[in-house]
Amino acid sequence: MGDIGKALTLVVHGLSNKNYEKSLGLCHFWLELGQTYSQIPPDPIFDAIWNGRTSGSIDPTNSDSNIIHPTAHLVLRLANDAESDPILAPHSSGVQSRLYKRVLQEFFIQNLEIGSGRYGRAIEANFCADASLIAHWANLGYIEEAAIRNHILQSLISLPVLYDHQANALLILFTLAGATFTAYADPSVVDRCLELLKNQSYYRGTPRETLAKVGAQSVKGATLELRENP
Repeated sequence: MGDIGKALTLVVHGLSNKNYEKSLGLCHFWLELGQTYSQIPPDPIFDAIWNGRTSGSIDPTNSDSNIIHPTAHLVLRLANDAESDPILAPHSSGVQSRLYKRVLQEFFIQNLEIGSGRYGRAIEANFCADASLIAHWANLGYIEEAAIRNHILQSLISLPVLYDHQANALLILFTLAGATFTAYADPSVVDRCLELLKNQSYYRGTPRETLAKVGAQSVKGATLELRENP
């Protein structure tokens, strides 16, 4: 019974549109089981979402895989529901705000680590997953305006070169939250992002299906279209 936290993590990792309600029920089950027969970890819902927030379908090193987290919206939904759910709420105080602050912090750290070469495939997948979560949080108004205006995009374009992981993150952010970033970020920053992406239109780790249209309009009124090089 000492693996209640691991069981909850597996529930989060396996979230899908078809099994969300069942997954919520499993969270109830494991917490009730732990409370009755064992011991509940100190912060079970936060830890479960943090450890299970990635998706096995994300593989930035494989051109045939996806870089956008397919169930990121469900991870955020679970965090939101946990705060109001009568069974989960006592174990989920402020879980949504704590999660996005932790994810944003990790996003900035991993950006520099990957750029320095200190990473593996799992770190790149985590970075893409976190970019998807940040995009959804930005659309929902959880990310502070100052971070959208001054920090997130700038952190991806401020190194001497645009690395693959940064290009992937820009694709994710503009695909999922292009309107939000265009509305709040400086137009010159948006234009610079689109210019860098256009010049790096195909590179290792970008799935062909994402080489389409990025949903961000530049100050010049043109929507970027990325196309595969011959």
